[in-house]
Amino acid sequence: MRRLLISTFAANLVLTLVSLLILPDLVAIHFRGGGIPDAWASKWTHALIFMVIQLPLFALCLSVGRLTLNSPARWISLPNKDYWLKPENRADLEARFSALMEEFGFVLFVFLFITGLLTLGANLSEPVRLNEPMFLGFFVGFM
Repeated sequence: MRRLLISTFAANLVLTLVSLLILPDLVAIHFRGGGIPDAWASKWTHALIFMVIQLPLFALCLSVGRLTLNSPARWISLPNKDYWLKPENRADLEARFSALMEEFGFVLFVFLFITGLLTLGANLSEPVRLNEPMFLGFFVGFM
């Protein structure tokens, strides 16, 4: 699962770089009902927003298992906490948390990739308009 997470994150990076090459200087970065744009920014700001969102999420998805093990017990909230925080069970806790976060991260980055593609398509269309039914379908599927 870790490879899939890394691959989808890399695909998002490539999409961001491609967007910088093919988007006009001013792009829609937010859309209201009906897919109509209601906020605009430079394509560089658009790319920066995506990176500011994705880099910390990627780091968190990769490191949450280790972070959990290195956190004080009082900061950890999970069922059967006393069992999971015993020294002999911590490795299993790290493996389970890591696997779950890698799965969640993969799904999240697939959703962000699709959102990026839809945003790219919207900004290349005339007039600029997001395919709202498609976005909502993917959003409901993600949720």
